[in-house]
Amino acid sequence: MDLIKKYKLFFALLNTGFIGNLLVIYYLSKGLSYAQIGTAIAISTIGTFLFEVPTGVVADKISRKTSVLISLILYPIGTIILIFLKNFPMLIAYSIITPLAVAFMSGSLQAWLYDNLKHLGREKEYRAIMRDVKTITLPLTALIVAIGGILAQLYGFTLPLALTLILEIGTLIVALTIPEYEFQKPERSYLSHTLQSFKEIRRPELLWLIILSITVVMATNQFRQFFEPYLGDILAKSLKTTLMGALGILGIIEAIVKVIPKLIGIRLRDSWSVKAYSLAPVIVPVLTALSVIYQNPLWIIALGIIVTIVHTAFGFNLGVELQHRIPSEKRATMMSIYSMVSALAMSGFYFIYGFVVDWVGLAEARLLFALILLGAGVLLKAGESLGPLKDVLKLWHIELASSE
Repeated sequence: MDLIKKYKLFFALLNTGFIGNLLVIYYLSKGLSYAQIGTAIAISTIGTFLFEVPTGVVADKISRKTSVLISLILYPIGTIILIFLKNFPMLIAYSIITPLAVAFMSGSLQAWLYDNLKHLGREKEYRAIMRDVKTITLPLTALIVAIGGILAQLYGFTLPLALTLILEIGTLIVALTIPEYEFQKPERSYLSHTLQSFKEIRRPELLWLIILSITVVMATNQFRQFFEPYLGDILAKSLKTTLMGALGILGIIEAIVKVIPKLIGIRLRDSWSVKAYSLAPVIVPVLTALSVIYQNPLWIIALGIIVTIVHTAFGFNLGVELQHRIPSEKRATMMSIYSMVSALAMSGFYFIYGFVVDWVGLAEARLLFALILLGAGVLLKAGESLGPLKDVLKLWHIELASSE
């Protein structure tokens, strides 16, 4: 099996899980409150903040493959904790292990793939390869998530969690077979390498791109945060059943809303993809507000599909753009710094959001935060339209490709 086929298999296994965001309902079924869940998610994102740079340096100073393999060992440990989850302290333990696994993976995986392609003289194919990877993995992910929801309703959450554990072990085995070509360690010391990476990330062409990313990701997470219980309660009332009784349908909806539309977002023509990238800061919070104003299940599902398409196109373009703007020898560390800064912002959001939900209600919290994030998105678009941010927020790699 050639390198590209191995990567495609690896990504298929890596992005496939039987539970997805139904985990929130699993937590609720264990007697945990929204405040506790929000606190756990905040701790998880703080963990990402703390772990990102050290793990990124591991990838740049030791080996990108080694960093990814450590991550793939940690993921099954977290899943085992979930299987035996009984109380809040166990959730906290899971919330510490998971960001450590994410931190070892983030930046390292993309750098490993990009540098392998560069070694083969195929780095210009990165965008097309990532598009093909998503095309293969997303339908499979949709099917597995839908099956997971049905299994959770019929047999409880243990079975889909156990199947997820098996997939994680399979991912580790595949990763072991993928080579790492001509990895070159930076000559600078750990401290010098990290400080230089921090200095690089403050350049306007990177800093404002990261600010834009955090704004859009926060808006998208706000739409998705507690989406399953929010829609599940509305759906349960319509079907005259309970939240747990709607798990199978929610699993299918999870696939329809959050997985399948990603395929559309990835396969959009470049012109439409760029438009989605440009509109994302404003359109995502607007759609979140509309999901509260009219609480109809089919309407909310339709809005969720649009949000996923827009955010996927945005994230795809942003990810490719960052790879082009970041120097190779600092790629993993700088991507980790980006993840760290994003995690710091998200941790505060998740912590506050959980308590606000318990305080004012889930629908009211969704509307409140949507309006706040809409204001942030409008400010960014104003900066882009009036000139100061016009050059730094545009997609350089698209312009470069069109000029060739």
